[in-house]
Amino acid sequence: MDEFLAAPLQGRIALAALVCALAVSVVTDLRERRILNAVTYPAMLVSAASVVWLGGIALFAQSALGVLVCAGPFAAASFFGWIGAGDVKLMAVAGIVSGAMAGWPFSLTILFWVVIAGGLQAALWLVAAKVRGRERPKGVPYGVAIAAGTLWGLFGGPSLF
Repeated sequence: MDEFLAAPLQGRIALAALVCALAVSVVTDLRERRILNAVTYPAMLVSAASVVWLGGIALFAQSALGVLVCAGPFAAASFFGWIGAGDVKLMAVAGIVSGAMAGWPFSLTILFWVVIAGGLQAALWLVAAKVRGRERPKGVPYGVAIAAGTLWGLFGGPSLF
């Protein structure tokens, strides 16, 4: 937490936009199975503007690589209908912030933790359905896994790459 408080204002703004987007998206994904454009687009805009304000085009380029690393695999999964477009956009926000914080390798760490969180979430949903005697779920609100993995990568987990 001390690192957050010591960060430049622009970095704190970008990180706050990401955390707010994650929090709202968890709620809407659990309730409606949707991640709203009204949440992701402003978070992208605020984060990207903060990155440019902080480090200009060079830092924005690092951020763009972060977006490719974080959102690219999700975009491919979305093409096949395996995941929603809101998940892709939420991962893009995570990529903007993580790419600016420590470059594309850190974005790869965030992606790793999100995938791990998604696998754990899916397993828990399957077990819960079996225990309750219900049908196997057809999908899970992946915004929960995106939030858990991103927050773990940002604040608690080790950088893997």
